[in-house]
Order: sequence, then structure tokens, then C-alpha cells
Amino acid sequence: MRKSITAGLAAAAAFTSLSVLSPSATAATGSTQAAEPVATSAAACVQLVNFHTDWPSRYVTVSNTCGYTACFSVTVAAKADPEFSIGGSRQQTFRYGGALWTEGSGIKNIGC
Repeated sequence: MRKSITAGLAAAAAFTSLSVLSPSATAATGSTQAAEPVATSAAACVQLVNFHTDWPSRYVTVSNTCGYTACFSVTVAAKADPEFSIGGSRQQTFRYGGALWTEGSGIKNIGC
């Protein structure tokens, strides 16, 4: 039993060292880290102000706190999420659905 545990630990250590030293693992880690701050900064730009209904339309009001254009989508249950873009440093209202649509549950920041 000790031999199997030792062999398993040796195999795990060898696999770990190979994955750390391989160029594809390093490249994948670098691209993931580079893409993550972009998504984080986009998430901080567009912020939900409120949802409201003016019969027969549904509206969402959002504000963009960044100085550049940002894109977002409104999360609506059982429907395709409508996508919008908003210019930098402004607050704007968008019509996202009609009378038969369910109310939005939030917004998602997306790439433009």
C-alpha cells in the first residue's frame, strides 16, 4: 500500500511540474489574467439605476461612470437579452420590451 501511495504522489508531483513548465499552460494563464481585468472594469462602468413601466413599454435606466462607450444587456427571463450601448459619462433610459415582457432582473456588461 505504501508503494502505491508513493507512486501516486510522485505521479502527481511530476504532472504538476510538467503543467507549470509547459508553454501552453503559461500562455493560457497569461491570456486569462489579461482578459479578467477588462471584464472587471467593464462591470464597474455600467450601473443599474432603475426599472420602470410606462404602459405599454418597459424601460431600464442605467448610468455609465466611465469616459468611454460601454455595452450591456438587460437580463429578462425566458427571452433573448436585448443589448444596448451607452456613451461615456452619461445616464440614459432604454426601452427593452413591450407590455407582454416580464420585468428585467438586472443587467450584464458585455463587450462592444
